[in-house]
Amino acid sequence: MQPRRARCAACARTQVLLPAALSLRRADTVEVIGTALAAKAAGFGYRTIAAHMGRPVSTVRRWLRRVPETHVQWLCEQAVQHVFRLDPDILVRPRQWPSLLGWSLNVLAGAALAYRKRVEAHTPPWTLIGLFTRGHLLSRPQRI
Repeated sequence: MQPRRARCAACARTQVLLPAALSLRRADTVEVIGTALAAKAAGFGYRTIAAHMGRPVSTVRRWLRRVPETHVQWLCEQAVQHVFRLDPDILVRPRQWPSLLGWSLNVLAGAALAYRKRVEAHTPPWTLIGLFTRGHLLSRPQRI
């Protein structure tokens, strides 16, 4: 099945429309990739993560390398923006993580749960995190 495409009214370029549960240019879902990133934030290495998830070591290593410190800072900004709109109290009490990546994923999860509570949706949290990051869980969006 091919993803749908849409044409931008302003610039007339076409864009691929992906569900929020999918990550751009990846065969795995946001949930699978996000779980690997959360394991990295918890201190696990790529070999351990790959063995636990049943994915090739090279794939997991590539995912983890796609998240440099600058991208983690962008994820943190996205997390703070979304949680501030949904429930600013979450910023006062997030679980402490030894890394900014873990903290960012934790706050994004808090934003997803606050969104679900607010609109009474049954959308999985990782799908909402994919929506909040606009499909860029692994790579920062390009500036236009």
